[in-house]
Amino acid sequence: MTDNQQQNGAEEWDNLLHHLRQIREQVREQGPLPDHEKEEVADAFRRGLALLENQVRDIEGEIKGSSGQW
Repeated sequence: MTDNQQQNGAEEWDNLLHHLRQIREQVREQGPLPDHEKEEVADAFRRGLALLENQVRDIEGEIKGSSGQW
């Protein structure tokens, strides 16, 4: 992974975490989310999982040797 990709990945994580923290604070202050906002939060969570899966695949690719073996 290049430095630019790492920077973009880190920025995406920061943005995603910031968004989820804002939602958490909103729920603390105002109670449960309306249904349309629940879907938005679920989408953000799924994006985070997809990002994590991609990063794990990238790391696995870097860990394997040129033969493709661990």
